[in-house]
Amino acid sequence: MSESALIRAPFRVLIRRRGGYDNQDLVDVQLQKVADGALIWAQTFSDALQADTFADTVRDDLSALEDGAFRRKYAVPASL
Repeated sequence: MSESALIRAPFRVLIRRRGGYDNQDLVDVQLQKVADGALIWAQTFSDALQADTFADTVRDDLSALEDGAFRRKYAVPASL
């Protein structure tokens, strides 16, 4: 399993690669809270390029958008 992360308080984006059924590789793009590592959401892809593109978009938005705009776009409750 490999992983990479971009951290910007209060969230981080992780990419995890894992094996799936029938020797298929799966890629999970996860959004976590930095403070406690709680998983906010995850999206699984069978296409690594598609996963990387989505993760890049989330990373770009994490660094470019204001907190409220990021939370609205990615359905992150204000309570998290």
